[in-house]
Amino acid sequence: MAAPSPALEEFQKLAKEKDALEAEIKGLHEYLTEEGMPGVSGSLIDEEGFPRGDLDLYAIRKARNRLACAQTDHMEVMKKIEKALVLIHSGSCVSVPRATPAPRGDQEMDDAADTAAPAEAQAVMPSPPFALIDEVAEGSPAQAAGLVLGDQICSFGGISRLETGDLNACFAAIQQLVPGSAGTALEVIVLRGNPPARVPLQLTPRQWAGRGLLGCHMAPKTE
Repeated sequence: MAAPSPALEEFQKLAKEKDALEAEIKGLHEYLTEEGMPGVSGSLIDEEGFPRGDLDLYAIRKARNRLACAQTDHMEVMKKIEKALVLIHSGSCVSVPRATPAPRGDQEMDDAADTAAPAEAQAVMPSPPFALIDEVAEGSPAQAAGLVLGDQICSFGGISRLETGDLNACFAAIQQLVPGSAGTALEVIVLRGNPPARVPLQLTPRQWAGRGLLGCHMAPKTE
């Protein structure tokens, strides 16, 4: 398997940082919400307006401050992770101008969906999509497999939200899977058309005239 790219290494570093912050946030929240504690924002003074003598006020204030800082750091790390995902896919997928090849019309995409998927498949919804195909290169493995603009990726070589986890985990898993699967057909399940139809495809990563092993671009689907 190919060595991890710098973008992937950065993503893995950020993922560890995210996990550490989440563990710290959980620990601080559990401490502040223990029995007899005032919680994250409860009052530290009694009914007469004096500091509560039954609490370690210094420790509580310190924990609250650290919790606020950790939550802010967590948000910043998540933003960096999103940027890292973009770099990961820009390094493994070919960049194709949106004007060439021209996007297929809605009617043509609907016709392709009717041809590729049986009617009963429309009623069988796969795992929620985690990516959207927004670029497909002419003559690429992705085009040969039948991927078209607008396809929503639900499963990629067994990677899905149900099996793999959240959006970040799915993209990281694909980045690791593709280099080690050159020449091996991967099952890709997409939703296509309106109403969406479940379309199974076979995509084989391989060297071709363009850059990368797929020749398409997958944008994170957050909606």
